Amino acid sequence: MQSLYVHFPFCEAKCHYCDFYSLGQERTRKGDHDRFEKALNCEIKKSGSLLAPKLDTLFFGGGTPSMTSYDSMARAIEPLWKTTQIDSRTEWTLEANPSSIHLETFRLYRAYGINRISMGIQALRSDLLQSLGRVHSRETALQALENVFSAGFNNVSVDLLCGAPEQSEYDLEEAMKILTQFPITHLSCYLLTLPPHHKMYSQLPKEEVQLAHLLFIHRWMTDHGFEHYEISNFARPGKKARHNLKYWQGESYLGLGPSAHSYNAKSCQRWKNISSLHKYAHLLEKGESIIEWTETLNLDQLELEKWMLALRLNDGFPIDWLKTPAQKAKAYALELEGLLEKHPEISERKRLTPTGFALSDQVIRALA
Repeated sequence: MQSLYVHFPFCEAKCHYCDFYSLGQERTRKGDHDRFEKALNCEIKKSGSLLAPKLDTLFFGGGTPSMTSYDSMARAIEPLWKTTQIDSRTEWTLEANPSSIHLETFRLYRAYGINRISMGIQALRSDLLQSLGRVHSRETALQALENVFSAGFNNVSVDLLCGAPEQSEYDLEEAMKILTQFPITHLSCYLLTLPPHHKMYSQLPKEEVQLAHLLFIHRWMTDHGFEHYEISNFARPGKKARHNLKYWQGESYLGLGPSAHSYNAKSCQRWKNISSLHKYAHLLEKGESIIEWTETLNLDQLELEKWMLALRLNDGFPIDWLKTPAQKAKAYALELEGLLEKHPEISERKRLTPTGFALSDQVIRALA
């Protein structure tokens, strides 16, 4: 496997809308960071043989990996270099939140080989950040961006949320004006989605407002030289998130750390590590399996995933995937609705329109 994901489970505070496994400081006990470091070191020794001699992409996600000190991070992954290597062409991404970005630490990360930062800004209105449960302010976010570029990083992605309660297009426009003054190379914009039982669910804007937010971001980013290459992602030329493209193109990847997923494209097998730091560490200490579940995808699942992944991307899908009269009729109807179109640059392919991206679940159900 040429791509590796490492999950760091620690956060300063757990955001109420986040579904990823993480531990806020209020749930972190003394010694947890040391225990994670030793457990990850052990897992790498056990699983490193699954990796190719050289990595194409390496992604440190979480949680908030930037809460882990440089020294601890280096010790945790030290066994990695005995089985695989990186070079200047490897895309090595570190996720970070503004409150955990410090200039000197990020200079160390850059010297170590990390060459891409993905920063969770989410919004630039301090009261909105507070309602979302974020621990940083507008000022902290902007200072963090200054620090990242000052530390020598020139491949920087930022995350934003849209469709949040009491958020307006004016808020989004102001955020985009400020963010695009920095030399960012990538933007991920996610629609805030909450389950019906969530305390803020009733406050979410109506669907037409959420759609307007998504289309506004599309117009702004494409007008400023970014390609809308995936449902939620925009990139400068040559700066697509290569690691995430591995997922979206159905390629193999190895995941390490509690709750991490892996996929072997050759065997069509997927597996997931246990979502508990303490069980993960305990099982590794005992020499037992940390895999929570494994599945081998059948033909129907592979067909569904083929459509789901292709429709996520701007390249779309080959027209000859429309094999049955029913599929062809549905595709024609989707084109009339403005959700699907002929690809303007790649012949014999169709892709989602910007509105289609926003309503992709509807298109997938129709075509898959």
